[in-house]
Formats: sequence, C-alpha cells, structure tokens
Amino acid sequence: MAVVLAACVLAGPFRASASQGEDRLEVCRRIFEAEIADGIIHGAAIVAGGLEEEPLTGAWGWADPSHEHPMTTKTVIDIASVTKVAAGATAFLVAHSRGMVDFDAPFTNYLSSFRAPLDRKISTRELANHVSGFGEADGKPRVYLDVDAGRMLDKLLSMPPGKPAPGKVKYSCRNYILLGQEFEALSGRRIEEFCRNEIFVPAGMSDTSIGAPLAGIPRERLAQTITTKGPGKISDYVARPLWKAGIGTFNAGMFSTAEDMAKLMRVYLRGGVCDNGTRIFGQAEMDLIAPGPSNEVDGARSFGWEYAAKELPKELSGPSLFHSGWSGQTAFFDLKSRRFVVVLTTRCGDYDRAKRDRFAAIAALMRPYLGDAR
Repeated sequence: MAVVLAACVLAGPFRASASQGEDRLEVCRRIFEAEIADGIIHGAAIVAGGLEEEPLTGAWGWADPSHEHPMTTKTVIDIASVTKVAAGATAFLVAHSRGMVDFDAPFTNYLSSFRAPLDRKISTRELANHVSGFGEADGKPRVYLDVDAGRMLDKLLSMPPGKPAPGKVKYSCRNYILLGQEFEALSGRRIEEFCRNEIFVPAGMSDTSIGAPLAGIPRERLAQTITTKGPGKISDYVARPLWKAGIGTFNAGMFSTAEDMAKLMRVYLRGGVCDNGTRIFGQAEMDLIAPGPSNEVDGARSFGWEYAAKELPKELSGPSLFHSGWSGQTAFFDLKSRRFVVVLTTRCGDYDRAKRDRFAAIAALMRPYLGDAR
C-alpha cells in the first residue's frame, strides 16, 4: 500500500546512512519524502531483494501531478531510457541466444535500409555501448529531429555518424533508434510483439508493455511523467512521435511497474531464467555483458548496461549493472551479492539531485550485503 506524504517532512537533499542500524526502508522514506517536499518528485516506489526471500517494498507520494492517486509498487510508469536495457538489451540477448545476431558484426549486416556512407564498420555492440559516433555535439540540437516521424526515420537512416574518440562514450538515443530498426529487420517481428511474447509474458511481467500502456489498466494505476499532458504517455520527445507513427524504437517507450521490473532483475541474476523456470537467454549472454574493470569514462557501458557512473557510490562498484531514465527511474542488480534494487519515481524537478538520491537509496538497501571484499 502506498504511503502518502504527511504534512511535515524533511527538507533539503538527504545524505543516506545505514549506520547505527537505521532501518533501510526508513532511509528510503526519508529520502523520497524530502524530495516530494522539495518538488523534486511527485512519488516513488521501490522493490529490492534477492532470489530467495520476499523483497522489500515501499511507496511514497503520488503517481500524478494533481496528487490524486497514490504511488504504489503496481503503478504503471513510463520508464524512459531504462527501456534501452529492459527492452532493447534484453531483446538482443534473447536474439543472440538463438543465433540471430553477432554483437561484433557490422550492424549494417542486419539493417540494410541504412544507406549513409560509413568510413569504418560499426558493430551492434558499439551502438549498444554508445561508442559508435552517432552522438550529438554537446549543446547542439539533435540533427535528425523532425515533426514528421517518417522524415525523422529517413534522416536517421541516411545521416553518417561523427568520428568517435576510441572508447569514448557519447550517450545518444540515436543509437537505440537504429538498434530498434536493426532488431525488427533481423527478427522479422515488431518490437512490441517480440518483447511481449519473448520477454514480458515468460517473465510474468503482466503489467508491462512497450509503445503504449496495456489496454484496461485503470486510470489510478497509470503514472503521469514529466513533459506529458496526461497519464500513461511517453515522456521522451523523440520516442513519442516514433511510436505514435508505428515506428519501433528501443530508446524509450516502455511502461512497467516496480514489481514487474523486479521480476526482470531476477531474470538477469539467474542468467536468463524467469521466476517460473523458463529460460529466455543463457549464461553465455550474461558472460558477454559482465562488467569490465572500473575506468574513468563517465557512463561506461556493457552492452547498454552501465557499470561506471559518477553517481555510483564506491561501495557499489564492481560486478554491478544499472541504467537510469531521465524522468526518474533506476534499475540496478549486483552479480556478486545476487541482489537487485528497482527505484521508479515521477520526477518533476532537479534531475541531478533526483538521480543522486536514487543511488543513495540503492546504497542504503544494498550496503548490508556488500561484504568486506567490496
């Protein structure tokens, strides 16, 4: 059950500490109620745990700007860029397990409709890790944007990349729009149909979809995220027109709940096995995305999943993978402790504080399980 914000709460950014036995859910409550009071988020929901015990759950605040509907762990939220890994990377792992794709082959082997000149081969893995050169210059508009989604896709398929610095991450939705088109070409199936039948249904993610929320979900369970005019809408201004025009993309557009995302995190912790025992990909695929050594590249990636970021506390570095969404979400799992944390919020204020505080909550929930070796 959601816990609605009381009249008096803490003010100012919270610095989490799990010292002196402070209850981990109480730490999270203080973090998120302070954020609600300061206009950073409307509400938050968390699910955290491992593979054996019942997970810890909590929810605070509201699912909508009018503060009419309480946030719960069953609230369906547009998870923004977490789509890149929850749908995109996962779909590619499923395809790889079936011999449908080679991550290190040129992506143009599969996406024949890409017609821009290339001065080097760009692999599917390079697209997934944002080291392809398809990023935009800092502070510059996205060169492919167009009010017409068809023209936007035509630009994406006809514009060459820039020249990336070796190993330099240049985060860009452009990579995942191309990956979406590549995936549909290599699989011969629509993204939303493949993800539903090959990921969401086997994993028991009964409230999860991509492109639009599932029909029949009641209004009170649909969150309204930043920049949208109503509940159940895609917040990303690039993905929104593409999905509206029926153009599949992996950059954003997935809707899920904290409880459903927890099921996906357990799939990853089991090396591709769902709660019901169904295997959707294998340990070989997990080996392909295992975190690399720590480095100084902000946002270092392992087939889309991040393993190094400035917001990640030092005690969580190592065998952890995660991804965040700009409208207020982070999905995290740790391969050593075999634990996960899902934090979904409806952000309405300071992006940096919201992201920093989500990682503070993750650190509080994870700290008892890290051990001396970390």
